[in-house]
This record gives sequence, C-alpha cells and structure tokens, in this order.
Amino acid sequence: MSQDLILSDLETRIAFLEDQIDTLNHEIVFLNRDREKLTKELQALANLVRPLIDQMSQLDVADDSNPPPHF
Repeated sequence: MSQDLILSDLETRIAFLEDQIDTLNHEIVFLNRDREKLTKELQALANLVRPLIDQMSQLDVADDSNPPPHF
C-alpha cells in the first residue's frame, strides 16, 4: 500500500472514531440528566415515606411476622 492510501485510511478511521466519541458524549450527557432527575425524584419519595415509617413505628403495631398460634 502506498503512503497516501495508508494516510487516507487512518484519517477515515480517526474521523469515524471522533464521530463515535461525540455520539457517546451526547449519550452520557442525556444519561446524567436522567440520573439527576431520578435521584431528585427518589429523594422526594424518600422524604414522603420517612414520616409514614416513623408514624407506623410509633403506633406499636403488632408484629405480623410471627406465625399464628395454631402452627
């Protein structure tokens, strides 16, 4: 192969790799946005559930994990 063909092939491969890198970078940005959104939603849900758990523990609810006496 001549030097010109080798150089042209390398330039083509580099251009393709640069395009792949740009595509992957955009996907990472979108995934990070989704992760941040889900983290905020999870935190909001946890803030709603924690008081309910505290209320349940203060009610002295009977332990239903034990089998009934006839077992």
